[in-house]
Amino acid sequence: MRTIRWGILGTAKIAEGALIPALHRAEGTELVAVASRRPEKAMAYAERNQIEKAYGSYEELLQDARIDAVYIPLPNHLHAQWAIRAMEAGKHVLCEKPAALNQAQAKEMVQAAEECDVVFMEAFMYQFHPQWARVRELVEQGAIGRLQVISASFSFALRNPQDIRWYAEGGGALYDVGCYCVHAIRTFAGDVLPSSVQAVADLDERRVDRTVAAALAFPGGLTAHLDASFTAADRQRVELAGDEGSLVVTWPFRPDKGNPSIVWRNRSDERVERFPVDDMYRLEVEHFGACVRGEETLRQTPDQTLRNMAILDAIYQAVGRDTRVKDA
Repeated sequence: MRTIRWGILGTAKIAEGALIPALHRAEGTELVAVASRRPEKAMAYAERNQIEKAYGSYEELLQDARIDAVYIPLPNHLHAQWAIRAMEAGKHVLCEKPAALNQAQAKEMVQAAEECDVVFMEAFMYQFHPQWARVRELVEQGAIGRLQVISASFSFALRNPQDIRWYAEGGGALYDVGCYCVHAIRTFAGDVLPSSVQAVADLDERRVDRTVAAALAFPGGLTAHLDASFTAADRQRVELAGDEGSLVVTWPFRPDKGNPSIVWRNRSDERVERFPVDDMYRLEVEHFGACVRGEETLRQTPDQTLRNMAILDAIYQAVGRDTRVKDA
Protein backbone atom coordinates (compact mmCIF):
# COMPACT_ATOMS: atom_id res chain seq x y z
CA MET A 1 0.00 0.00 0.00
CA ARG A 2 1.31 3.41 -0.99
CA THR A 3 1.62 5.71 2.05
CA ILE A 4 -0.08 9.09 1.72
CA ARG A 5 2.01 11.81 3.35
CA TRP A 6 0.08 14.71 4.85
CA GLY A 7 0.59 18.34 5.75
CA ILE A 8 -1.75 20.58 7.74
CA LEU A 9 -2.31 24.26 6.99
CA GLY A 10 -2.94 26.02 10.29
CA THR A 11 -2.95 25.07 13.94
CA ALA A 12 -6.70 24.76 14.49
CA LYS A 13 -8.20 23.02 17.51
CA ILE A 14 -10.31 20.73 15.28
CA ALA A 15 -7.13 19.32 13.77
CA GLU A 16 -5.44 18.85 17.12
CA GLY A 17 -8.48 17.31 18.78
CA ALA A 18 -9.73 15.08 15.99
CA LEU A 19 -7.89 14.80 12.70
CA ILE A 20 -4.29 14.63 13.91
CA PRO A 21 -5.01 11.64 16.18
CA ALA A 22 -6.85 10.05 13.24
CA LEU A 23 -3.87 10.64 10.93
CA HIS A 24 -1.59 8.96 13.44
CA ARG A 25 -3.94 5.95 13.69
CA ALA A 26 -4.91 5.56 10.05
CA GLU A 27 -3.40 2.88 7.85
CA GLY A 28 -1.38 4.01 4.85
CA THR A 29 -0.94 7.49 6.29
CA GLU A 30 1.97 9.57 7.55
CA LEU A 31 1.68 13.07 9.02
CA VAL A 32 4.76 14.97 7.83
CA ALA A 33 4.31 18.68 8.55
CA VAL A 34 2.23 21.53 9.90
CA ALA A 35 2.38 25.21 8.99
CA SER A 36 1.44 28.42 10.75
CA ARG A 37 2.00 32.07 9.93
CA ARG A 38 3.85 32.24 13.26
CA PRO A 39 6.91 29.94 13.27
CA GLU A 40 7.00 29.58 17.05
CA LYS A 41 3.35 28.52 17.09
CA ALA A 42 3.99 25.91 14.39
CA MET A 43 6.96 24.53 16.32
CA ALA A 44 5.04 24.22 19.59
CA TYR A 45 2.10 22.61 17.79
CA ALA A 46 4.36 20.13 15.98
CA GLU A 47 6.12 19.13 19.19
CA ARG A 48 2.84 18.72 21.04
CA ASN A 49 1.35 16.53 18.31
CA GLN A 50 4.38 14.45 17.26
CA ILE A 51 4.67 16.09 13.84
CA GLU A 52 8.07 15.88 12.16
CA LYS A 53 8.31 19.30 10.51
CA ALA A 54 7.03 22.78 11.38
CA TYR A 55 6.86 25.53 8.77
CA GLY A 56 6.54 29.26 9.45
CA SER A 57 4.36 29.87 6.39
CA TYR A 58 1.74 28.00 4.39
CA GLU A 59 3.75 28.56 1.22
CA GLU A 60 6.76 26.68 2.62
CA LEU A 61 4.65 23.63 3.42
CA LEU A 62 3.15 23.61 -0.08
CA GLN A 63 6.66 23.58 -1.53
CA ASP A 64 7.55 20.39 0.37
CA ALA A 65 7.77 17.71 -2.30
CA ARG A 66 7.28 14.93 0.23
CA ILE A 67 3.69 15.96 0.96
CA ASP A 68 0.95 14.31 -1.09
CA ALA A 69 -2.16 15.67 0.63
CA VAL A 70 -3.11 18.72 2.65
CA TYR A 71 -5.78 19.10 5.31
CA ILE A 72 -7.25 22.60 5.57
CA PRO A 73 -8.91 23.51 8.91
CA LEU A 74 -8.42 27.26 8.43
CA PRO A 75 -11.19 29.81 9.09
CA ASN A 76 -14.01 29.48 6.57
CA HIS A 77 -13.14 32.59 4.57
CA LEU A 78 -9.64 31.19 3.87
CA HIS A 79 -10.70 27.73 2.66
CA ALA A 80 -11.00 28.47 -1.05
CA GLN A 81 -7.85 30.59 -1.31
CA TRP A 82 -5.56 28.02 0.27
CA ALA A 83 -7.25 24.96 -1.16
CA ILE A 84 -6.68 26.33 -4.65
CA ARG A 85 -3.07 27.21 -3.89
CA ALA A 86 -2.50 23.72 -2.51
CA MET A 87 -3.99 22.16 -5.63
CA GLU A 88 -1.82 24.34 -7.83
CA ALA A 89 1.15 22.97 -5.88
CA GLY A 90 0.04 19.46 -6.82
CA LYS A 91 -1.45 18.53 -3.44
CA HIS A 92 -4.65 16.58 -2.88
CA VAL A 93 -6.98 18.51 -0.56
CA LEU A 94 -9.25 17.50 2.30
CA CYS A 95 -10.97 20.76 3.26
CA GLU A 96 -13.07 21.35 6.34
CA LYS A 97 -16.72 22.18 5.89
CA PRO A 98 -18.10 24.44 4.62
CA ALA A 99 -15.78 24.21 1.66
CA ALA A 100 -16.38 27.84 0.70
CA LEU A 101 -18.49 30.89 1.47
CA ASN A 102 -20.74 30.44 -1.56
CA GLN A 103 -21.24 28.20 -4.57
CA ALA A 104 -19.37 30.48 -6.96
CA GLN A 105 -16.27 30.20 -4.79
CA ALA A 106 -16.72 26.41 -4.51
CA LYS A 107 -16.89 26.18 -8.31
CA GLU A 108 -13.44 27.76 -8.51
CA MET A 109 -12.14 25.08 -6.15
CA VAL A 110 -13.72 22.26 -8.15
CA GLN A 111 -12.32 23.69 -11.39
CA ALA A 112 -8.84 23.92 -9.85
CA ALA A 113 -9.02 20.28 -8.75
CA GLU A 114 -9.94 19.20 -12.28
CA GLU A 115 -7.25 21.32 -13.92
CA CYS A 116 -4.56 20.18 -11.46
CA ASP A 117 -5.72 16.53 -11.53
CA VAL A 118 -5.91 16.18 -7.76
CA VAL A 119 -8.48 14.77 -5.34
CA PHE A 120 -10.62 17.35 -3.54
CA MET A 121 -13.09 16.45 -0.79
CA GLU A 122 -15.11 18.47 1.70
CA ALA A 123 -14.75 16.97 5.18
CA PHE A 124 -18.17 15.82 6.37
CA MET A 125 -16.76 13.20 8.71
CA TYR A 126 -20.06 12.10 10.24
CA GLN A 127 -21.10 10.22 7.09
CA PHE A 128 -18.31 7.68 7.71
CA HIS A 129 -19.78 6.59 11.04
CA PRO A 130 -21.42 3.12 10.83
CA GLN A 131 -24.64 4.60 12.21
CA TRP A 132 -25.17 6.31 8.87
CA ALA A 133 -24.35 3.23 6.84
CA ARG A 134 -27.23 1.55 8.66
CA VAL A 135 -29.57 4.51 8.06
CA ARG A 136 -28.81 4.44 4.34
CA GLU A 137 -29.37 0.68 4.27
CA LEU A 138 -32.77 0.93 5.98
CA VAL A 139 -33.97 3.73 3.71
CA GLU A 140 -32.80 1.94 0.56
CA GLN A 141 -34.51 -1.28 1.71
CA GLY A 142 -37.80 0.58 2.08
CA ALA A 143 -37.98 0.09 5.86
CA ILE A 144 -39.95 3.32 6.27
CA GLY A 145 -41.61 3.33 2.86
CA ARG A 146 -41.42 6.32 0.58
CA LEU A 147 -39.60 9.23 2.22
CA GLN A 148 -41.92 12.18 2.87
CA VAL A 149 -40.34 14.53 5.44
CA ILE A 150 -36.80 15.11 6.71
CA SER A 151 -36.04 17.13 9.83
CA ALA A 152 -32.53 18.06 11.01
CA SER A 153 -31.36 20.12 14.00
CA PHE A 154 -27.93 21.05 15.36
CA SER A 155 -27.20 23.64 18.02
CA PHE A 156 -24.90 24.55 20.89
CA ALA A 157 -24.32 27.63 22.99
CA LEU A 158 -21.31 29.56 21.67
CA ARG A 159 -20.66 31.91 24.56
CA ASN A 160 -17.22 33.30 23.67
CA PRO A 161 -17.84 36.59 21.80
CA GLN A 162 -14.27 36.48 20.42
CA ASP A 163 -14.70 33.06 18.80
CA ILE A 164 -13.94 33.19 15.07
CA ARG A 165 -17.33 31.63 14.39
CA TRP A 166 -18.87 35.01 15.26
CA TYR A 167 -16.78 36.87 12.63
CA ALA A 168 -18.66 38.82 9.99
CA GLU A 169 -16.98 36.92 7.15
CA GLY A 170 -17.42 33.18 7.35
CA GLY A 171 -19.07 33.11 10.76
CA GLY A 172 -22.58 32.02 11.61
CA ALA A 173 -24.58 29.01 12.75
CA LEU A 174 -25.56 27.90 9.25
CA TYR A 175 -21.96 27.77 8.05
CA ASP A 176 -20.74 26.01 11.18
CA VAL A 177 -23.43 23.48 12.12
CA GLY A 178 -26.32 24.08 9.74
CA CYS A 179 -24.22 22.83 6.85
CA TYR A 180 -24.42 19.35 8.44
CA CYS A 181 -28.21 19.55 8.43
CA VAL A 182 -28.22 20.63 4.78
CA HIS A 183 -25.82 17.80 3.92
CA ALA A 184 -28.00 15.14 5.56
CA ILE A 185 -31.17 16.47 3.93
CA ARG A 186 -29.58 16.71 0.49
CA THR A 187 -28.17 13.18 0.75
CA PHE A 188 -31.59 11.63 1.29
CA ALA A 189 -33.37 13.99 -1.08
CA GLY A 190 -31.58 12.22 -3.92
CA ASP A 191 -28.91 14.82 -4.60
CA VAL A 192 -31.34 17.23 -6.26
CA LEU A 193 -31.75 20.90 -5.44
CA PRO A 194 -34.91 22.12 -3.70
CA SER A 195 -37.54 23.80 -5.81
CA SER A 196 -38.39 26.17 -2.96
CA VAL A 197 -36.44 27.57 0.01
CA GLN A 198 -37.91 29.66 2.81
CA ALA A 199 -35.95 30.74 5.87
CA VAL A 200 -35.87 32.99 8.92
CA ALA A 201 -32.95 33.95 11.13
CA ASP A 202 -31.86 35.83 14.22
CA LEU A 203 -29.00 37.99 12.95
CA ASP A 204 -26.64 40.06 15.06
CA GLU A 205 -25.61 43.64 14.27
CA ARG A 206 -23.07 42.39 11.69
CA ARG A 207 -25.77 40.15 10.15
CA VAL A 208 -24.11 36.97 11.40
CA ASP A 209 -26.76 34.35 12.08
CA ARG A 210 -27.12 33.34 15.71
CA THR A 211 -30.00 31.06 14.77
CA VAL A 212 -31.45 30.08 11.42
CA ALA A 213 -34.38 27.89 10.41
CA ALA A 214 -35.35 26.84 6.89
CA ALA A 215 -38.06 24.93 5.07
CA LEU A 216 -37.19 23.20 1.80
CA ALA A 217 -39.46 21.66 -0.84
CA PHE A 218 -38.04 19.15 -3.32
CA PRO A 219 -39.40 17.85 -6.61
CA GLY A 220 -41.64 14.84 -6.10
CA GLY A 221 -43.25 16.07 -2.89
CA LEU A 222 -40.47 15.59 -0.34
CA THR A 223 -40.25 18.40 2.22
CA ALA A 224 -37.55 19.15 4.78
CA HIS A 225 -36.85 21.56 7.58
CA LEU A 226 -33.76 22.39 9.55
CA ASP A 227 -32.58 24.63 12.32
CA ALA A 228 -29.11 25.58 13.52
CA SER A 229 -28.15 27.80 16.42
CA PHE A 230 -25.31 29.26 18.47
CA THR A 231 -27.71 30.30 21.26
CA ALA A 232 -29.85 27.18 21.81
CA ALA A 233 -28.69 24.39 24.11
CA ASP A 234 -26.61 21.46 22.84
CA ARG A 235 -28.80 19.28 20.65
CA GLN A 236 -28.53 17.32 17.43
CA ARG A 237 -31.16 15.16 15.79
CA VAL A 238 -32.26 13.91 12.38
CA GLU A 239 -35.64 12.34 11.61
CA LEU A 240 -36.57 10.66 8.34
CA ALA A 241 -40.32 10.08 8.01
CA GLY A 242 -41.75 7.85 5.32
CA ASP A 243 -45.30 6.73 4.55
CA GLU A 244 -44.70 3.41 6.39
CA GLY A 245 -42.53 4.46 9.33
CA SER A 246 -39.78 6.74 10.61
CA LEU A 247 -36.15 6.76 11.69
CA VAL A 248 -34.81 9.04 14.41
CA VAL A 249 -31.02 9.36 14.42
CA THR A 250 -29.54 10.44 17.76
CA TRP A 251 -26.16 12.18 17.93
CA PRO A 252 -26.14 12.18 14.12
CA PHE A 253 -23.34 14.67 13.47
CA ARG A 254 -21.07 14.25 16.49
CA PRO A 255 -21.67 10.66 17.62
CA ASP A 256 -18.47 10.95 19.63
CA LYS A 257 -20.31 13.35 21.98
CA GLY A 258 -22.98 10.88 23.11
CA ASN A 259 -24.54 7.45 22.60
CA PRO A 260 -25.43 7.14 18.91
CA SER A 261 -28.54 5.18 18.06
CA ILE A 262 -31.36 4.77 15.56
CA VAL A 263 -34.98 4.58 16.70
CA TRP A 264 -36.91 2.78 13.96
CA ARG A 265 -40.70 2.90 14.10
CA ASN A 266 -43.32 1.45 11.79
CA ARG A 267 -47.07 0.85 12.16
CA SER A 268 -46.69 -2.08 14.54
CA ASP A 269 -43.21 -1.98 16.01
CA GLU A 270 -40.44 0.15 17.49
CA ARG A 271 -36.80 -0.86 17.56
CA VAL A 272 -33.69 0.82 18.92
CA GLU A 273 -30.30 0.05 17.37
CA ARG A 274 -27.25 1.31 19.24
CA PHE A 275 -23.78 1.89 17.86
CA PRO A 276 -20.27 2.25 19.27
CA VAL A 277 -18.77 5.72 19.07
CA ASP A 278 -16.25 4.36 16.51
CA ASP A 279 -13.52 6.31 14.74
CA MET A 280 -15.19 8.33 12.00
CA TYR A 281 -12.21 10.66 11.53
CA ARG A 282 -9.86 7.74 10.93
CA LEU A 283 -12.36 6.20 8.50
CA GLU A 284 -12.57 9.53 6.66
CA VAL A 285 -8.76 9.79 6.38
CA GLU A 286 -8.42 6.19 5.18
CA HIS A 287 -11.19 6.71 2.61
CA PHE A 288 -9.50 9.85 1.30
CA GLY A 289 -6.17 8.03 1.02
CA ALA A 290 -7.83 5.17 -0.86
CA CYS A 291 -9.30 7.71 -3.28
CA VAL A 292 -5.86 9.26 -3.84
CA ARG A 293 -4.51 5.77 -4.58
CA GLY A 294 -7.41 5.14 -6.99
CA GLU A 295 -8.85 2.32 -4.88
CA GLU A 296 -12.18 3.99 -4.02
CA THR A 297 -14.45 6.72 -5.36
CA LEU A 298 -15.21 9.81 -3.30
CA ARG A 299 -18.02 9.54 -0.78
CA GLN A 300 -18.33 13.32 -0.91
CA THR A 301 -17.94 14.34 -4.56
CA PRO A 302 -17.20 17.85 -5.80
CA ASP A 303 -20.68 17.96 -7.40
CA GLN A 304 -22.24 17.22 -4.03
CA THR A 305 -20.24 20.03 -2.48
CA LEU A 306 -21.56 22.40 -5.14
CA ARG A 307 -25.14 21.37 -4.40
CA ASN A 308 -24.61 21.80 -0.68
CA MET A 309 -23.23 25.28 -1.23
CA ALA A 310 -26.16 26.16 -3.52
CA ILE A 311 -28.60 25.36 -0.72
CA LEU A 312 -26.59 27.37 1.83
CA ASP A 313 -26.62 30.27 -0.65
CA ALA A 314 -30.40 30.02 -1.03
CA ILE A 315 -30.98 29.99 2.74
CA TYR A 316 -28.72 32.98 3.30
CA GLN A 317 -30.39 34.81 0.44
CA ALA A 318 -33.78 34.13 2.02
CA VAL A 319 -32.72 35.69 5.34
CA GLY A 320 -30.93 38.62 3.70
CA ARG A 321 -27.34 37.77 4.52
CA ASP A 322 -24.66 38.71 1.98
CA THR A 323 -22.27 35.82 1.19
CA ARG A 324 -20.15 37.64 -1.35
CA VAL A 325 -16.44 37.23 -0.72
CA LYS A 326 -14.58 40.20 0.74
CA ASP A 327 -10.95 41.03 0.05
CA ALA A 328 -8.66 38.63 1.96
